[in-house]
Amino acid sequence: MSPPELERKTLSRELPLIEKIGDRRLRELVIEVWVRLWRESPYRDIGQAPNYLSEMDGDDTLVHHTNAVVKMSEAIAREFQQAYGTSLNFDRLLAGALLHDVDKLVLYERKGDSVQLSELGRKVSHGGYGARVAAQVGLPQDVVNIIACHSPMQHEVLPATIEAVLVAACDTANFQSYRLMKGKGLWKIPRPSDK
Repeated sequence: MSPPELERKTLSRELPLIEKIGDRRLRELVIEVWVRLWRESPYRDIGQAPNYLSEMDGDDTLVHHTNAVVKMSEAIAREFQQAYGTSLNFDRLLAGALLHDVDKLVLYERKGDSVQLSELGRKVSHGGYGARVAAQVGLPQDVVNIIACHSPMQHEVLPATIEAVLVAACDTANFQSYRLMKGKGLWKIPRPSDK
């Protein structure tokens, strides 16, 4: 099996909801972003990529967190759609949720028993870097916006769609719930007025 085939097979196994994206071109672009950043990362095993910096103990992986946020986003979107009789774009919701934290592959790195920002991570913003790569490969602007605005640290980019609002809310709910589960307390989201 060639390296690209092995990477695709691994991504399909690790992130099975990629296969739920009905638009084949969109699905291929999501895979391209993951593969591109995975190749730039220090992780041979994508399942070992961390999701949290050292203060979170580093025991929840990027793949685990991503799968949880995708499932949460899809479930809440279905409920919202049914409750309000509106139509949402599930392909773009899934694509954005799958890619919301993809840049952590290159922005976070393990150092011994801790996880810290990489050299690149100290120079670029989380969400912004992933959005830039997504735009470079040709993902639709609605998906790029989901990636760019999902983090509460990205105050300059606002959600442009309901799908973007839902993914950001699910990511925050997952992050804060994980903190409480680990006995860390809620993380205070910095506001522009806090500076």
